Amino acid sequence: MPYEEESVVAEWMDRLKDLNVRAKKMFGCYCLYCDGQAVGWIHDSVLSLREVGLTFLPADIKRPRPEDKVQELVIPFDYINAEWLPKAVQDTADIRKEQTNWNLVCYCAEGVDRRVSIGG
Repeated sequence: MPYEEESVVAEWMDRLKDLNVRAKKMFGCYCLYCDGQAVGWIHDSVLSLREVGLTFLPADIKRPRPEDKVQELVIPFDYINAEWLPKAVQDTADIRKEQTNWNLVCYCAEGVDRRVSIGG
C-alpha cells in the first residue's frame, strides 16, 4: 500500500502545528499522535480520527455505529481549515489519555469502595 503524499501530510501537520503532534509512517498510512496518544490516521488525503464521542463536530461527519469494527471519524481534506479541527484532535488525545488512566473499583467485605489507579 503506498503512503500518502508527503505534501498532503505536511498540510495536515501545518494545520495542527499549535498542538504537540507528530506523524509516523505505519501500515501504508501515517499514524497521527497528539501528546503521545495515537489519535488517528492520515491516508487518501483524509484524517481518520478515533471516535471518542465529541459532540461539536458537523453533522455531515459520519460517525461509526457501535457495532462497527473500526471506530473512526473520516474527516475529508475539505475540512483542513475548519476551526474545530485542532480542538477535535486535542480533545481526542485528552480523552484517550484519560481512558488509559482508568480506575479499577475494588470492594472489600464491608462493601467499602476502594479505587486503585491503573495506567500512567
